[in-house]
Formats: sequence, C-alpha cells, structure tokens
Amino acid sequence: MINAIRSEWVLLNRRRLWVVLGVITAAFTVLATWLLLETAEPAALQGSDGITLEAIRGAGGATAAVVSSITFSSVLVLAAFISSTANEFTRGTLRVAFTRAPRRLSLLGGKLMARIGVAVVVMSVALVIGWSTAVLVAPSAGVDRTDWVGGAALSSAIEDFARLLIFVVVYAVIGTMIAVLVRSTPIALAIGLLWFGPIENVIGEGRSWAMRWFPGLLLRSVLRPDAPISVATSTALATLALYVGVAVTVIAVVISRRDMTT
Repeated sequence: MINAIRSEWVLLNRRRLWVVLGVITAAFTVLATWLLLETAEPAALQGSDGITLEAIRGAGGATAAVVSSITFSSVLVLAAFISSTANEFTRGTLRVAFTRAPRRLSLLGGKLMARIGVAVVVMSVALVIGWSTAVLVAPSAGVDRTDWVGGAALSSAIEDFARLLIFVVVYAVIGTMIAVLVRSTPIALAIGLLWFGPIENVIGEGRSWAMRWFPGLLLRSVLRPDAPISVATSTALATLALYVGVAVTVIAVVISRRDMTT
C-alpha cells in the first residue's frame, strides 16, 4: 500500500493540478465565506441554508463560515473521487495494474489514500483562506471578532478541521464504491450526482427521517451541527461509520471476486 500511495502521489503532485485546485479553492472559499458573513442573521430569522450570527460571533466564528460553505461543494468532492477511479477503468490503466499487482485491495487503497491526502491539503488551504477572509470581511458585516483569537478559537478550528476530514473521507469511500461497481465514468457520475443532488435534497427536504439516514444530509449535519434541522453529531457519525463500513466491504468483495481485468 505504501508503494501504491507513493506512485499515485507522483501522478497527483503536478504543478498544473495544484495551480488549478488552488485557484478554484481560493475563489470559491473567498466568495462563499464573504456571502455567508454578509447574509448572516439571528437564529430566529435565519433559514436552514445560511449561518447564524450567534455561530460567527463565538470562538469558532472565523472558521464557521468556511466550513458551512464547504457544504455547497459536496457534489464536486464526490464527483472528483468518482471520476478519478472510474476514469482509470475507462482508460484501462487500473485493469493493467490489477494484472500485475497480486494485492488489489492494497493497490486501490493506496490510490484512495493518496487522493484523500490531496483533498485534505485542499481543505486545509480552504480553511486558512476562509479564516483570513472572515477576519477581513467581519468589520463591514458588523461582526465582532473579539473571540476569534485565543485557545478556544484554536480548539474550534481544530474541531472544524476534523469535521472537514470526515466529510472528505466519507465522500471518498462512497465515490470509490460507486466507481468500482459501475466502472463507467458517465454512469457512475450520473448515479452519484443524481442521488446526492436532487434526490436527497428534494425527498429529504424538511423530513426528519431523511436527515437521520441520508448520507449527504448526515454530512451536512456534521459540518453544520448548529443548523436548526441538524441531527446530533454523535448520531450522524455513528450512521456514517456504518455506511463507510458497508462501502468498504462492497469494494473489497467486488475487487476480490469480480474479474476486474476485462
């Protein structure tokens, strides 16, 4: 697996890729953070899509806006992991690798870990850019920044980073599972985007049972635990852990038993 991580990192560690990811991340984070801060309202008036004034005035206010904004990029994160695996099946590179690698699960696991590593770097950069944007925008938005510095603020930032890490890992595993099952980039993308886009958001709108069981909505609760319709973080994590376990099992069974070289 270590060799697989190294080889995949060589492919991913390209200047062009980092430049593109950096520009997109910076533009999205700055715009989303600024809009969320400018439109923040008291909890009694704020709907389910924004961020409350109470949340950004606390110790974690500097990073609360950027973490909340990441929820709008969930479909993009899922699509990135689906396409990265499905494209290898489409191009035949993964099939060739499977014929030469006796331990398929280690090979795929190493590739997945390297891709998660890239995503974690991007999320870390987004957190820093979002914090900086929030500090600059706060005065014009009428937000007090007094509590944004100190031990409590650092603790909140670390917690927010952990939430982003969970967000990345869950989407990475689910996206990889879809790609392994379908092995076709267009079909896999259609399935993933359809479910986590219109189906979850239309069927699950305002329904407590959907918030409790739909993976995309559970991840939204993890990122925004203070939202009015969010389920408890412990409940969301327990259910997501179950989904990740099922997804990993499906990947292992399919990779081990299905002929992946034809």
